[in-house]
Amino acid sequence: MLRHFRINDPYRLLSLLVLLVLTSLPFLINLPLITLQELKHIVIGEAVGDKLMYVEIIDSTGPLLALADGFLDFLFGRSLLARHILALIIIFIQASYFGILLINNKAYNDINYVPSLIFGFLCFFSFDLLAITPELLASGLLLLALNNLFKEIEFRTDRDAFVLNTGVFIGLASLLEFSYTIFLFGSLLILVITARVSMRKILLLFFGYVLVHAILIIIYYWHERADELWTNFYMANFNPASQSLVSLQSIFYLGLVPIVYFVFSLFMLTREARFTRYQSQLFQVMFLWLGVSAAQIWLTPEFSPHSFLTFIPPLAYLISHYLLLINRKWISEIMLWIFILGLLTVNYFSRNGHLEKVDYAALFPRPVPASEITGKRIMILDNDPSLYQHNKLGGYFLNWRLSEKYFDESDDFESLHKINQSFLDDPPDVIIDPQNRMWRIMERIPTIEKKYKKTGGMYFRN
Repeated sequence: MLRHFRINDPYRLLSLLVLLVLTSLPFLINLPLITLQELKHIVIGEAVGDKLMYVEIIDSTGPLLALADGFLDFLFGRSLLARHILALIIIFIQASYFGILLINNKAYNDINYVPSLIFGFLCFFSFDLLAITPELLASGLLLLALNNLFKEIEFRTDRDAFVLNTGVFIGLASLLEFSYTIFLFGSLLILVITARVSMRKILLLFFGYVLVHAILIIIYYWHERADELWTNFYMANFNPASQSLVSLQSIFYLGLVPIVYFVFSLFMLTREARFTRYQSQLFQVMFLWLGVSAAQIWLTPEFSPHSFLTFIPPLAYLISHYLLLINRKWISEIMLWIFILGLLTVNYFSRNGHLEKVDYAALFPRPVPASEITGKRIMILDNDPSLYQHNKLGGYFLNWRLSEKYFDESDDFESLHKINQSFLDDPPDVIIDPQNRMWRIMERIPTIEKKYKKTGGMYFRN
């Protein structure tokens, strides 16, 4: 297989597509349960069509991601199969683009598509990477930013567009996953070390990033809603409530094969590689990118396997170098097959619960019988979104961390006004209130109390 992808022929990418489709078939035929993140974005997609994000949907999801959620809901509804197939297509496109990126920037001595192959299979180190996530969408924009960094290092001319576009692409990525803002400072570090950029280009880099956010702020300011944007998007993401959906032990075992090959790569590259000066700079860029990706992990609000998507480009670059530097072709071929089969074996065994060291339990919502509450517009005054599996969002309050203050500050006029407006615009059919918070609200807004009947920890609309 390695020999096949070492040939200078773009049609080899079609072979990659076939391999990725065959690899994903077990996950597409036997669909995994919906994850918490998928459930959340399905709910947002259903609501964002007729509600304004951060004003009528209280949540910290990026605005560009919310638009994508709405578009996916329009196309596919709640179909997980369609979303996973689209994720596979996106992975293939990113893998292909990454290989072409390295070819165009002369990262290797010969033209080959091995990095695309490695990139594609690295995206199968855990089953949840085959899903539409903010990390998957944002990583494509980061690849565009990485390409511009390579161009700036290669040409070192007054082509300001390379640096400006880098800032724009990272700005767009941060509207999908805000923690990717750290790649702005990572790009600055890379440019200072490898290209020795002028102050003018540094300002252009930040201008590109700020321009994207300035347009967003202007849109909300025009609608006199800039304060909600600031509170529910910017402030909420500056100080996120980090949640670990998988343990570090689980991540270690899932990534054991890439980690081993990463160590092999460093050992081989320090001994055998004969880089040109430009290739040496690209190696520095990739190594720094890996470091920035590690820093980003500590900022991610929901720690899960797909949080590690930004590790894939530098790992694919390094592991490809390792395989291409092995002199004996039969050894390199064997090492490639061990890599692929090792990745897929760990993935399949962990997905089916046969690898006890990997615990996915917190990645999924708790099972809810479809007969409990079905087909209703619900408001959940708690941090358990499980009931959204069979229902839609009613009212404004999706993210309980951001919504809780409105119900705790029941004597505050603005909080009461927000709640009242929510019930006027989109009254829920059912209110799930396990902590009995609604009684204080109903005391102050009697019109709401008249419309609901309490049964246990729930209120049902008359």
